[in-house]
Formats: sequence, structure tokens, C-alpha cells
Amino acid sequence: MPGFVSVAKLTDFRDGIVRVFPVDGLDVAVVTHEGQFYAFAGHCTHENYSFNYTRVRPNDVIICSSHFAYFALKTGAVLNGPTLEDLAVYAVRVENDDVQVSLDPRDRPFP
Repeated sequence: MPGFVSVAKLTDFRDGIVRVFPVDGLDVAVVTHEGQFYAFAGHCTHENYSFNYTRVRPNDVIICSSHFAYFALKTGAVLNGPTLEDLAVYAVRVENDDVQVSLDPRDRPFP
């Protein structure tokens, strides 16, 4: 899938509350936190539990409330819990009032 796809409007977000959207057949989690948008896999890598409406925790941590896997918000890295697989991280940007996500690896914030 080339380029960025609009998933929501700026007004659809509250700071620190994750929303999950379908993008080209994948569920992608998007959150605004302290003025920055982040996008990552919409389900936990342990048992596929959705991150929809999960809150960003102190120290920029995402916690899967099903089995308590901890992930770094900015990198998707596993910090603790029952999984060893990091979350995929995607590029996200804001164009006018649209929040857009790209699944293209060339757009990702990390190699």
C-alpha cells in the first residue's frame, strides 16, 4: 500500500486514549500523547487482544489489559510480559484535520 491513508479527524482523539482503525486489511492503533501522534499494531502480539481505548500509561507505556504485556509507545518494543514479539510501528502524520497512517516500511519512523 503506497502512501498515507486518512483514518480519522483530529477531533476523534483524546490525549492518551488509543483508537484502532482498519488500514489496508490490518488493524492499526493510533494515539496522540503529549502533542505527538503514534501508530502501531492494533493488537497485542501475545494473544491478539485489541488496544482500542487503551490508555497510555506513565513513562509512555502501552499495557495489554488481557495478560499484561508492556510495550514502549514510541518504538513498540516489548518491555515486560508474556510476549517476546515487539509491536509493528507505523508512520503517522496530520494533514489539515486528517490523521493519516502509512503501512509502507519506507515511511516508518524506525528501520
